[in-house]
Amino acid sequence: MPAIVTFVDFWLAGRGLADQVHGSAHDYFVPAGRHLKYVTKYVTLIALVENCIIGWAVKTHKGVLIHLLVAGTFRDRGIGSALLERMDPQHIRSKMDQAAGNPAEFYADRGYVKSSTPLQGKKQNIEMFTRK
Repeated sequence: MPAIVTFVDFWLAGRGLADQVHGSAHDYFVPAGRHLKYVTKYVTLIALVENCIIGWAVKTHKGVLIHLLVAGTFRDRGIGSALLERMDPQHIRSKMDQAAGNPAEFYADRGYVKSSTPLQGKKQNIEMFTRK
């Protein structure tokens, strides 16, 4: 669990910004206790290189992908596509106003379309995607 928390915090909560690490952003914070829920209640997939986490994906019991993250230093190598393919979600719930970039094109290129579901979240910045 500590390695998962450290990975997610580094790439999503801005820990890599101080060192200007490519791909790091201050987009989202996942409380440490929530990671335990992900691992015990949902399907969690982790990509490793030499025992270091470089990718992370979480799918709910209802088949909705709620997290897909690849380390900035490992992006554009097919890791995100491989995680998505293995998770094989019917639906994806994704925050669109990310400092690291809008993932809509990534999902569209892999056969997902924006759902007609209204925007979600406190800031109305979360969209749903559905497999074609």
